[in-house]
Amino acid sequence: MANPLEGYESVAERIEKFWLHYPTGRIDTKLVYQDGTRYIVQTDLYRDVQDMIPYASDFAEEIRSSSNRFPMENCVTSSIGRSLHTGGISKFSENANRPSFEEMRRVGLSVVPPVGSVTMTVTEERDPWSFGSAIENVGQQLVTPTAVLDVPSCRHGAMAYKEGVNGKTGKPYKGFVCTESNRDVQCPPRWEK
Repeated sequence: MANPLEGYESVAERIEKFWLHYPTGRIDTKLVYQDGTRYIVQTDLYRDVQDMIPYASDFAEEIRSSSNRFPMENCVTSSIGRSLHTGGISKFSENANRPSFEEMRRVGLSVVPPVGSVTMTVTEERDPWSFGSAIENVGQQLVTPTAVLDVPSCRHGAMAYKEGVNGKTGKPYKGFVCTESNRDVQCPPRWEK
């Protein structure tokens, strides 16, 4: 019998595709809700680290159980995978299965996904989240943002905005962090008080 998970790709594969398409992009995850049993995570995707508005967003939910001992971690992974699919970074973005390999493995897939060669094409024209589409749809009206963040810089360029809830203390945080991928040379974060 063929492996029913064979047609699905992992979130790691989707993340790799994202970085190939958007090397200066960013993936932000945020814990939206948690009560110790139920977790909801939101993931926002940005084509560039300086973008103020994500081009794709999605959510995931996980429930703690005897078979799901790491619901927070699983929820973050699922949310990232779903956002990447929403943003067109998935081998099935065009017209097929939304779940990632990890999600289907957890639920015990019972159907065989479609088999075949799928190529992925990321096109800017079909992006429903861009300002260009919004401006075209409102005609001659001028669209201006209501609030602009003052984005600080460090020696590596513009810093990325982060916010969320500390998993250990439960306290909210927000501020700017260095975008350098090598943690040994990252500049110190600038947290809001």
